[in-house]
Amino acid sequence: MKKILLGLSLIFGTFVSKAQETAEKQRKNDILADPILLIAIPLANVSYERLISENKGIGINAMINLDRKTDRFTQFSAFYRMYFGKKYASGFFLEGFIPVTTEANDIYTYNYDDINGYYYTTSIKRSNFTTVGIGFGVGGKWVMKNNLVIEASGGIARRFGDRDKHYFEEVTGKIMGGIGYRF
Repeated sequence: MKKILLGLSLIFGTFVSKAQETAEKQRKNDILADPILLIAIPLANVSYERLISENKGIGINAMINLDRKTDRFTQFSAFYRMYFGKKYASGFFLEGFIPVTTEANDIYTYNYDDINGYYYTTSIKRSNFTTVGIGFGVGGKWVMKNNLVIEASGGIARRFGDRDKHYFEEVTGKIMGGIGYRF
């Protein structure tokens, strides 16, 4: 009887240790980039996510405007996600995020010349400011063969700050049509 119990214990222990090995080998890091926004705007949009469990993840998203002819815009968003898919950290998700946005706008002072009848610029003031907000987003993430990751997501956030002083929009967004890798 002792030999049977010992044998069953060894078999059961082997299955338990094998299950722990496969759980430990699960890849828990995703890195993504959005090629569409890079070509169209140009806006560098990259994201890193650390998977906490099979249905939770935390990460950071960076959106940096690369076109220096327009207003300078940079946004870093920390996020927390809840996944509802069948695979490990994939499928439909909901997220909460906190965007930290930095903008630099040129503010012109216009004056009217009564004699000649036209407007002219007297000074240019550069306004650099940073705002913090809170937002909500939805999306989907799919893990393909060879750990290729595809994500489509979007969100909207309310920015807080002195709008009258800095002339910024109170609402900002976050969008990702990314391709990446899980490692």
